[in-house]
Amino acid sequence: MDAELGHRIQILRKRSGLSLRQLAARSGVAAGMISYVERGQSSPSLATLQKILSALGTDLGSFFVSSAGSGRGPVFPREQMQVVSDRERAYTMLLTRQPGIRLEMFDEELRPSRRKPEFETLGCDVAGYVLSGSLTLEVEGREKQSVRPGDAFYVPKGTSHRGYAVGNQPVRLVTVYHPPRY
Repeated sequence: MDAELGHRIQILRKRSGLSLRQLAARSGVAAGMISYVERGQSSPSLATLQKILSALGTDLGSFFVSSAGSGRGPVFPREQMQVVSDRERAYTMLLTRQPGIRLEMFDEELRPSRRKPEFETLGCDVAGYVLSGSLTLEVEGREKQSVRPGDAFYVPKGTSHRGYAVGNQPVRLVTVYHPPRY
């Protein structure tokens, strides 16, 4: 992620008629951090970027995938799939929000980290299938659970949750969001 990313966020913020402070209040991200990102002086984590984009009424898929390269279906070639990553995770955008598609699907890799991600509450249902590694899934109000390769999970819309890699190996999973996030 670079200066172009920051410039695109700034354009979206201005088109939305938001000041830095207003975007900070909507996203839960400090105004100073947003300013650094917009000026290309800092690269946000994917979690922070998702918060900013959500507050701007968009999502990772729409932000990174141009409509010209998104595929027309029913087959979506690998060469046209966008990959975004940071130190803690990587997303390959398999199916993104676009006309005629009623869900989003990602190939995710969650890398081991000393710190746990923040809980998030999405405005959509999320389901996942673990391909490799061991995922710890914490859903607010329930005991944390281990999700192993071959296991699936489902978290309803509006439920606070987080998932992270356990041990030294990354977790690889496919996740589906319905309806698409934004």
